[in-house]
Amino acid sequence: MINYQSVEISGIDPFREQGGNEIYQNLRMLYTTAEGAVPFDRSFGINTDLLDEPLTIAKGRLMVEYRQKTKRFEPRVSVREVTFTADSLDGRLIPKVVIEVDPESQ
Repeated sequence: MINYQSVEISGIDPFREQGGNEIYQNLRMLYTTAEGAVPFDRSFGINTDLLDEPLTIAKGRLMVEYRQKTKRFEPRVSVREVTFTADSLDGRLIPKVVIEVDPESQ
């Protein structure tokens, strides 16, 4: 099972980048919120229906979801890579999203 609540975000130093802390917090909120949970903006968050899919399909759909939602809700960055690490203690996969800050947005 994919544990989307434990997503890791890398590629940004929240304390060095201008607006880095804000970007990091925005992405953290976006990636750990289930789509449909925010009143007046039901498209905000990650579609958790994909987590019921077979693992290979869920991973692929989650990669697409991160890219599309990041582009829509935090256009100052782009997703460079999405990988998954295994948590052998509870048998879950933890997504890791590597982002790149657009220098023109600074």
